[in-house]
Amino acid sequence: MPRIHHRLSLRVVTLTMVLAAMTAIVGISGIFSLQEFKEDYQKVKDNQFETLLNITEFKGQSYEILKTANGMFLADNKNDLQWDVLYISDKQLWLDKLFKQLYEATDNYQELSALKLRLFQQTSVTSKAMLQLYQIANRFFIQYEKVEQYKYLQMSQRNYDVVITTENIMTLFNPMKNKNLTLEKEVKLDDVSKIINSAQGKISNQEYTDLNTLFMGESSLFAIYKLYISQLERIKALRAENKQLSYLIASVTGKTVLSIQKKFLINLHKIEEKIATRKSRLYILLIICFSIAFVLAVLQINFLKRVHLIRKVIDAGYSKTQDQIPIKGKDEFSEMARAVKDYIDQLLSKEQEVSETNKKLKHLATHDGLTNIYNRRYFDTHFSQEHLRYLRYKEPYCLAMFDLDFFKNINDMYGHDIGDKVLIEFTSRVSEKMRQTDVFARFGGEEFALLMPRTNENNALKLMQRIIEVTNSTPCIVGQLKIDFTTSIGLVEVQKIEDMQDASKQLIFADKALYQAKQTGRNKVCVYQGES
Repeated sequence: MPRIHHRLSLRVVTLTMVLAAMTAIVGISGIFSLQEFKEDYQKVKDNQFETLLNITEFKGQSYEILKTANGMFLADNKNDLQWDVLYISDKQLWLDKLFKQLYEATDNYQELSALKLRLFQQTSVTSKAMLQLYQIANRFFIQYEKVEQYKYLQMSQRNYDVVITTENIMTLFNPMKNKNLTLEKEVKLDDVSKIINSAQGKISNQEYTDLNTLFMGESSLFAIYKLYISQLERIKALRAENKQLSYLIASVTGKTVLSIQKKFLINLHKIEEKIATRKSRLYILLIICFSIAFVLAVLQINFLKRVHLIRKVIDAGYSKTQDQIPIKGKDEFSEMARAVKDYIDQLLSKEQEVSETNKKLKHLATHDGLTNIYNRRYFDTHFSQEHLRYLRYKEPYCLAMFDLDFFKNINDMYGHDIGDKVLIEFTSRVSEKMRQTDVFARFGGEEFALLMPRTNENNALKLMQRIIEVTNSTPCIVGQLKIDFTTSIGLVEVQKIEDMQDASKQLIFADKALYQAKQTGRNKVCVYQGES
């Protein structure tokens, strides 16, 4: 054991032991408080986990209902349709049970309730529409049987002209077995009327009237057929609504998850408030400890002063005010304080240098060195993000490719320094015309690209025309030189392609439009209209 001398006296050892005992008391109290915090936190966590499971189950059951509703459109008969309706009814009972558990667990319960109601209404309308379709088909085939009976009656009476006319009209509708109608070619009223009128001189007036009643009257074969066609259009619209409802379910459940997380954070905040109350009690205990320590610290005040001096230097380093602290004395604590101060000064100096270097590197990594606009790397990153946003929200964007016309001639005639000034002038003019949300970047040489988020083709085309006007309206003035220059532009509004994840295809389309502009006279804008 080292010998105790005047710089580490017995009084300091005593002080340390007393403070250690007080610290142990505070530590034990803190451990008990921490255990209570863990129990409260686990309770909140379990509640959130259960709520997330419920909302996930809600989402899955909703998609199952939509999937079954889509299956209704493929049902072959009324029995299949009724089985689907019963299956959906079971799922609806399960959703109602989930809603009782989500009542107080989510902030957007009303929105979820409206979504559930719309889902139930949608499936009900779908089943009714399909049932009505079957009823119309049955009416059609009942009327079709009447026409068949009429044809056989006329055949028994040897009215062959009526039989042939009836048969010609019936072939237009082309009914199939199992009571399904083919719709390869829609029957038109003019076609039916033309066949009946062609036989008018060959049949009696009564037979002519009977044919018109059977095929063109209010309850005729053609009238029921048109109802069938109309119902098919209604079912087609319901399919589209089912698809939109699927997107809505994904959106609302996503918002609900965020709401649950927000509520979780609020509950955590309440727990933190409880912890703050417990901390206040600990602070009171600490004050008592410090009071005792102060009495003991008087015995070695100089030692504590020097230690405090080092602490002040370190704390001041965080606020960068360590220069305001005077350090006097030549003892080892003063030397330590000066060493800490010098070390902090070096760290702050290095930190400032690194911060400035990072700013410069970030600018160099995202901007073109000549024109000071964005470079290809930054453009590609922003372009990919914009394309992903389009895939999710279906908001269109436009993309334009620029190429300065005959720029090589400018470089050859005036030199590359003058050419660089022309490029700078061109980017300055474009930057003045574009919006702050647009992304303008240099791809290399005299090629540039402009990304216009949430912009349709018409608005983008107007902007391109303004850019062409401002480009060729005034020459670039460099000293005594006046250099005229123009630009060709290829424009494309985001195109639907087979692989929509490949955003680079949109750049190819814009480049094709640019090539067309250059091939058809330059100094113009061409819009990509698709591969056709």
